[in-house]
Amino acid sequence: MNNDDNNDTTDVSPPEEPAATPLFSAADLDISDYPVVHIPQNRLFVLQEYARRIAGASNGSVRNHRTGKIGEDAVAKPLGARDSIDLNIYTDGGDGGFDLTHRGASIDVKTVGQHRSDPALTVDAYEPLRADYYVLASRISETDVRLIGYAPRQFVANAPVRSYEGGDYHFVEQEYLFPFPGSINS
Repeated sequence: MNNDDNNDTTDVSPPEEPAATPLFSAADLDISDYPVVHIPQNRLFVLQEYARRIAGASNGSVRNHRTGKIGEDAVAKPLGARDSIDLNIYTDGGDGGFDLTHRGASIDVKTVGQHRSDPALTVDAYEPLRADYYVLASRISETDVRLIGYAPRQFVANAPVRSYEGGDYHFVEQEYLFPFPGSINS
């Protein structure tokens, strides 16, 4: 039998292949279904100090670094991974490629500020993707962070690249993000 006559193939050419999507995506949730993690005030002071140190040694404002560290802490808290948050200061302005680890997987957290109501995950395209997972967190108040969803490295690598203010970013919409379990304790 000729292999060309066999219609029972699992090989699909890339143009016919559907985009990879979770069976249930973060976009399928109502805003009230996203887990919200509360950061205690005393923890904010610690994160503020780390943000100040980072801003003193690299690009970015204390405010932006603080937002990032708050998002990282919000993701790490329910995972029980606070001790794995990378608190090193990199003088080149980078962060080592990921922010924390959990069960052997590296995680890069992208935190958006309060001005975004329906955010997408954006990851710089000019750097190699080093993390196993990329997480989207949304700061909704001074002390609260909404966990939107996450995507494995391959989803981010295959996402469209968009340009914004001179930078190129992998742009992952919420429909391509896995939601966090609703049972996360915060």
